[in-house]
Amino acid sequence: MSSQKTTSPLKALLNVAASPALPGLSNAQMLDAPENGAIRDIWVLAPDDPTLHAGRKIAVVATDGVEEIELTTVLHYFRSRGAQVDLIAPKMPSYPEYLGLQVPAMRATHIFTITFIAPGGWIKFDRDLEGASATDYDVVVIPGGVWNPDTLRNDAKVIAFVQEAAAAGKIVTAICHGPWVLSDAGLLRGKRAAAWWTIKPDLENAGATFVDEPAVTDGKIVTARAPIDLAAFVHAIDVLLVAA
Repeated sequence: MSSQKTTSPLKALLNVAASPALPGLSNAQMLDAPENGAIRDIWVLAPDDPTLHAGRKIAVVATDGVEEIELTTVLHYFRSRGAQVDLIAPKMPSYPEYLGLQVPAMRATHIFTITFIAPGGWIKFDRDLEGASATDYDVVVIPGGVWNPDTLRNDAKVIAFVQEAAAAGKIVTAICHGPWVLSDAGLLRGKRAAAWWTIKPDLENAGATFVDEPAVTDGKIVTARAPIDLAAFVHAIDVLLVAA
Protein backbone atom coordinates (compact mmCIF):
# COMPACT_ATOMS: atom_id res chain seq x y z
CA MET A 1 0.00 0.00 0.00
CA SER A 2 1.21 3.53 -0.67
CA SER A 3 2.70 5.48 2.24
CA GLN A 4 0.93 8.64 1.07
CA LYS A 5 -0.63 10.60 3.93
CA THR A 6 -4.37 10.80 4.19
CA THR A 7 -6.75 13.26 5.81
CA SER A 8 -9.53 10.74 6.28
CA PRO A 9 -10.90 9.70 9.72
CA LEU A 10 -8.90 6.48 9.23
CA LYS A 11 -5.61 8.41 8.88
CA ALA A 12 -3.88 6.89 11.89
CA LEU A 13 -4.73 3.33 10.96
CA LEU A 14 -3.71 3.85 7.34
CA ASN A 15 -0.38 5.38 8.27
CA VAL A 16 0.41 2.53 10.66
CA ALA A 17 -0.38 0.00 7.93
CA ALA A 18 1.62 1.83 5.27
CA SER A 19 4.40 -0.79 5.24
CA PRO A 20 2.78 -4.19 5.82
CA ALA A 21 4.97 -7.11 6.85
CA LEU A 22 2.74 -9.64 5.09
CA PRO A 23 0.30 -9.57 2.16
CA GLY A 24 -3.00 -8.72 3.79
CA LEU A 25 -6.35 -7.05 3.49
CA SER A 26 -6.28 -3.64 5.16
CA ASN A 27 -9.74 -3.07 6.58
CA ALA A 28 -8.86 0.60 7.10
CA GLN A 29 -7.81 1.08 3.48
CA MET A 30 -10.87 -0.75 2.21
CA LEU A 31 -13.32 1.20 4.36
CA ASP A 32 -11.60 4.50 3.51
CA ALA A 33 -12.16 4.06 -0.22
CA PRO A 34 -15.09 6.11 -1.59
CA GLU A 35 -16.27 3.06 -3.52
CA ASN A 36 -16.87 1.24 -0.22
CA GLY A 37 -18.85 3.94 1.52
CA ALA A 38 -21.88 1.66 1.98
CA ILE A 39 -19.75 -0.82 3.96
CA ARG A 40 -18.22 1.96 6.02
CA ASP A 41 -21.70 3.23 6.84
CA ILE A 42 -22.59 -0.18 8.31
CA TRP A 43 -19.83 0.35 10.87
CA VAL A 44 -20.05 4.08 11.60
CA LEU A 45 -23.75 4.88 11.36
CA ALA A 46 -26.53 3.74 13.66
CA PRO A 47 -29.09 1.55 11.85
CA ASP A 48 -32.26 3.25 10.65
CA ASP A 49 -34.25 0.52 12.42
CA PRO A 50 -32.43 -1.29 15.24
CA THR A 51 -35.38 -3.70 15.54
CA LEU A 52 -35.57 -4.57 11.84
CA HIS A 53 -34.75 -8.25 12.45
CA ALA A 54 -35.92 -8.62 16.04
CA GLY A 55 -37.00 -12.20 16.71
CA ARG A 56 -34.92 -13.57 13.83
CA LYS A 57 -32.12 -16.10 14.33
CA ILE A 58 -29.07 -16.22 12.11
CA ALA A 59 -26.39 -18.90 12.05
CA VAL A 60 -22.95 -17.87 10.81
CA VAL A 61 -20.94 -21.03 10.20
CA ALA A 62 -17.17 -20.58 10.10
CA THR A 63 -13.85 -22.05 11.16
CA ASP A 64 -10.16 -21.11 11.17
CA GLY A 65 -9.02 -19.06 8.20
CA VAL A 66 -12.23 -17.07 7.86
CA GLU A 67 -11.85 -13.63 6.26
CA GLU A 68 -12.13 -11.30 9.23
CA ILE A 69 -14.09 -8.41 7.75
CA GLU A 70 -16.62 -10.74 6.13
CA LEU A 71 -17.26 -12.42 9.46
CA THR A 72 -17.31 -9.33 11.67
CA THR A 73 -19.41 -7.22 9.31
CA VAL A 74 -22.12 -9.87 9.08
CA LEU A 75 -22.13 -10.36 12.86
CA HIS A 76 -22.26 -6.61 13.53
CA TYR A 77 -24.86 -5.81 10.87
CA PHE A 78 -27.51 -8.27 11.95
CA ARG A 79 -26.88 -7.99 15.72
CA SER A 80 -27.23 -4.20 15.49
CA ARG A 81 -30.62 -4.73 13.85
CA GLY A 82 -32.05 -6.93 16.59
CA ALA A 83 -31.33 -10.45 15.33
CA GLN A 84 -29.90 -13.22 17.46
CA VAL A 85 -26.72 -14.12 15.58
CA ASP A 86 -24.83 -17.25 16.60
CA LEU A 87 -21.30 -17.85 15.38
CA ILE A 88 -21.16 -21.62 14.96
CA ALA A 89 -17.93 -23.56 14.48
CA PRO A 90 -16.89 -27.20 14.21
CA LYS A 91 -15.24 -28.54 17.34
CA MET A 92 -11.48 -28.19 17.81
CA PRO A 93 -9.82 -30.58 15.34
CA SER A 94 -7.18 -33.16 16.20
CA TYR A 95 -4.68 -34.65 13.78
CA PRO A 96 -2.31 -37.65 13.73
CA GLU A 97 1.13 -36.67 15.00
CA TYR A 98 2.87 -37.62 11.77
CA LEU A 99 1.10 -34.78 9.95
CA GLY A 100 2.88 -32.26 12.16
CA LEU A 101 -0.24 -30.10 12.49
CA GLN A 102 -0.64 -28.27 15.79
CA VAL A 103 -3.77 -26.66 17.21
CA PRO A 104 -3.55 -24.28 20.22
CA ALA A 105 -5.83 -24.78 23.22
CA MET A 106 -7.57 -21.47 22.40
CA ARG A 107 -9.23 -23.26 19.47
CA ALA A 108 -11.57 -25.06 21.88
CA THR A 109 -13.61 -21.85 22.22
CA HIS A 110 -12.39 -19.55 19.43
CA ILE A 111 -11.65 -19.58 15.71
CA PHE A 112 -8.74 -17.79 14.04
CA THR A 113 -9.37 -15.12 11.40
CA ILE A 114 -7.21 -14.02 8.50
CA THR A 115 -6.96 -10.83 6.45
CA PHE A 116 -6.27 -12.19 2.97
CA ILE A 117 -3.01 -14.07 3.79
CA ALA A 118 -1.92 -12.24 6.95
CA PRO A 119 -2.96 -13.56 10.39
CA GLY A 120 -5.95 -11.83 11.95
CA GLY A 121 -6.95 -12.78 15.49
CA TRP A 122 -9.08 -15.02 17.66
CA ILE A 123 -12.86 -14.61 17.89
CA LYS A 124 -15.03 -16.56 20.31
CA PHE A 125 -17.79 -18.67 18.80
CA ASP A 126 -21.21 -19.06 20.40
CA ARG A 127 -21.99 -22.71 19.68
CA ASP A 128 -20.22 -25.72 18.29
CA LEU A 129 -21.65 -27.24 15.15
CA GLU A 130 -22.38 -30.59 16.72
CA GLY A 131 -24.84 -28.97 19.14
CA ALA A 132 -26.66 -26.83 16.58
CA SER A 133 -29.70 -27.51 14.40
CA ALA A 134 -30.19 -25.68 11.12
CA THR A 135 -33.96 -25.64 11.53
CA ASP A 136 -33.59 -23.38 14.57
CA TYR A 137 -32.44 -20.53 12.31
CA ASP A 138 -34.00 -18.27 9.70
CA VAL A 139 -30.72 -17.69 7.85
CA VAL A 140 -27.44 -19.56 7.42
CA VAL A 141 -24.37 -17.53 6.39
CA ILE A 142 -21.07 -18.98 5.16
CA PRO A 143 -18.37 -16.29 5.05
CA GLY A 144 -15.22 -16.66 2.96
CA GLY A 145 -11.49 -16.63 3.24
CA VAL A 146 -9.92 -19.49 1.34
CA TRP A 147 -9.02 -21.79 4.25
CA ASN A 148 -12.34 -21.46 6.04
CA PRO A 149 -14.71 -22.74 3.32
CA ASP A 150 -12.14 -25.20 2.00
CA THR A 151 -12.16 -26.81 5.45
CA LEU A 152 -15.93 -26.56 5.88
CA ARG A 153 -16.68 -28.19 2.51
CA ASN A 154 -14.82 -31.32 3.69
CA ASP A 155 -16.90 -31.56 6.88
CA ALA A 156 -19.92 -33.83 6.47
CA LYS A 157 -21.67 -32.10 9.40
CA VAL A 158 -21.38 -28.71 7.68
CA ILE A 159 -22.71 -30.08 4.40
CA ALA A 160 -25.62 -31.69 6.25
CA PHE A 161 -26.30 -28.42 8.12
CA VAL A 162 -26.70 -26.31 4.97
CA GLN A 163 -28.67 -29.06 3.23
CA GLU A 164 -31.03 -29.28 6.20
CA ALA A 165 -31.50 -25.51 6.17
CA ALA A 166 -32.29 -25.46 2.45
CA ALA A 167 -34.68 -28.42 2.73
CA ALA A 168 -36.54 -26.58 5.49
CA GLY A 169 -36.99 -23.50 3.31
CA LYS A 170 -34.48 -21.36 5.20
CA ILE A 171 -32.41 -18.60 3.63
CA VAL A 172 -28.93 -19.96 2.82
CA THR A 173 -26.15 -17.52 1.93
CA ALA A 174 -22.43 -17.37 1.22
CA ILE A 175 -19.84 -14.81 0.19
CA CYS A 176 -16.43 -14.90 -1.50
CA HIS A 177 -15.13 -18.53 -1.38
CA GLY A 178 -18.10 -19.48 0.83
CA PRO A 179 -20.18 -20.68 -2.15
CA TRP A 180 -17.77 -23.62 -2.36
CA VAL A 181 -19.70 -25.08 0.58
CA LEU A 182 -23.06 -24.55 -1.12
CA SER A 183 -21.87 -26.05 -4.40
CA ASP A 184 -20.45 -29.12 -2.64
CA ALA A 185 -23.78 -29.48 -0.84
CA GLY A 186 -25.58 -29.56 -4.20
CA LEU A 187 -27.48 -26.36 -3.50
CA LEU A 188 -26.29 -24.36 -6.53
CA ARG A 189 -27.27 -26.76 -9.28
CA GLY A 190 -29.53 -24.86 -11.66
CA LYS A 191 -29.02 -21.64 -9.70
CA ARG A 192 -27.52 -18.28 -10.58
CA ALA A 193 -24.67 -17.54 -8.18
CA ALA A 194 -21.82 -15.12 -7.51
CA ALA A 195 -18.53 -15.97 -5.83
CA TRP A 196 -14.85 -15.10 -5.74
CA TRP A 197 -13.88 -15.10 -9.41
CA THR A 198 -11.30 -17.92 -9.26
CA ILE A 199 -13.90 -20.48 -8.17
CA LYS A 200 -16.15 -19.80 -11.16
CA PRO A 201 -15.20 -23.20 -12.70
CA ASP A 202 -16.06 -24.99 -9.46
CA LEU A 203 -19.53 -23.45 -9.38
CA GLU A 204 -20.12 -24.14 -13.06
CA ASN A 205 -18.95 -27.74 -12.65
CA ALA A 206 -21.52 -28.02 -9.84
CA GLY A 207 -24.28 -26.92 -12.22
CA ALA A 208 -24.51 -23.22 -11.34
CA THR A 209 -24.61 -20.24 -13.68
CA PHE A 210 -21.85 -17.88 -12.53
CA VAL A 211 -22.95 -14.24 -12.41
CA ASP A 212 -20.37 -11.47 -12.03
CA GLU A 213 -22.50 -9.18 -9.86
CA PRO A 214 -22.02 -7.93 -6.27
CA ALA A 215 -24.84 -10.07 -4.86
CA VAL A 216 -27.17 -12.56 -6.51
CA THR A 217 -30.48 -13.86 -5.14
CA ASP A 218 -31.96 -17.01 -6.62
CA GLY A 219 -34.93 -18.25 -4.64
CA LYS A 220 -33.78 -18.35 -1.03
CA ILE A 221 -30.08 -18.53 -1.84
CA VAL A 222 -27.94 -15.38 -1.72
CA THR A 223 -24.33 -15.32 -2.89
CA ALA A 224 -21.76 -12.55 -3.28
CA ARG A 225 -18.30 -12.15 -4.76
CA ALA A 226 -15.93 -10.49 -2.30
CA PRO A 227 -15.44 -8.28 0.78
CA ILE A 228 -16.17 -5.19 -1.34
CA ASP A 229 -19.68 -6.59 -1.86
CA LEU A 230 -20.55 -6.90 1.83
CA ALA A 231 -23.15 -4.13 1.78
CA ALA A 232 -24.93 -5.62 -1.23
CA PHE A 233 -24.75 -9.05 0.42
CA VAL A 234 -26.37 -8.11 3.73
CA HIS A 235 -28.96 -5.92 2.04
CA ALA A 236 -29.97 -8.82 -0.22
CA ILE A 237 -30.46 -10.93 2.89
CA ASP A 238 -32.51 -8.07 4.37
CA VAL A 239 -34.93 -8.25 1.46
CA LEU A 240 -35.59 -11.96 1.93
CA LEU A 241 -35.87 -11.71 5.70
CA VAL A 242 -38.33 -8.84 5.61
CA ALA A 243 -40.44 -10.63 3.02
CA ALA A 244 -40.44 -13.94 4.94
